[in-house]
Formats: sequence, structure tokens, C-alpha cells
Amino acid sequence: MKKCNFSVKLNPKKAKGSIADQNAKLIKIFNRKFKKSGIVKELRNKRFPITRGMKRRKKIATGKRRAQKNKLK
Repeated sequence: MKKCNFSVKLNPKKAKGSIADQNAKLIKIFNRKFKKSGIVKELRNKRFPITRGMKRRKKIATGKRRAQKNKLK
């Protein structure tokens, strides 16, 4: 698991609205960074062991998706 250390700060010069509005904005920014970091996705993948068959099926599915995407271009 890769280490993720990020923080969220609000620029005091750009701070507009009430404290509740500013906090809501900070929470939105934090959630966006948290999702982008991939922590939840990684934990979901590590819930149970992945068998060889599952890896093979996933590889085939990604290949099909890639071919479909290239076909549209």
C-alpha cells in the first residue's frame, strides 16, 4: 500500500461566506483528493485474495474494453 499524506487548507484571501460554507468547501476538496488517491479502491481490492482465474478474467475484460475503446476512435 502506498503512503498518502495530504492536507487541505483554505486560502484566507479567497475565504468567502460563513465558517460553515468554508468547512463544506474544505470537506469537498478533501473528499476529491481522498478518492483520487485510490485508498478506498486499494482496500476494496485487498478484502479477499485474487485467484489465477480471476486475474485471467480481469485481463480478458480489460483487453475487450481497450479494443472497444480503440474501435470507437
